[in-house]
Amino acid sequence: MLLAAIGIGAGTGLITPLAFAWLASATPEERLGQTMGAAELGRELGDAGGPVLVGGLAAAAGLAGGYAVLAVVVAAVAAAARRTPAVAE
Repeated sequence: MLLAAIGIGAGTGLITPLAFAWLASATPEERLGQTMGAAELGRELGDAGGPVLVGGLAAAAGLAGGYAVLAVVVAAVAAAARRTPAVAE
């Protein structure tokens, strides 16, 4: 479990700045503030909701169950983001 937590932390620490840099470079200048604000709101909701989700599930089904559900939720969000069409200019 400790190695999984370390992996999650390292992955988040690596992907967050890369994703924000890509998002900033792919966003028109006139929408940059709105886009980055929405992205930061989503990140903050994940930071707040993730521990609540995992903690509640860990209390009910054990820590492994909590991490398993978290992995499914993250995979579902990633799949939905891949299917979301890009906004045309």
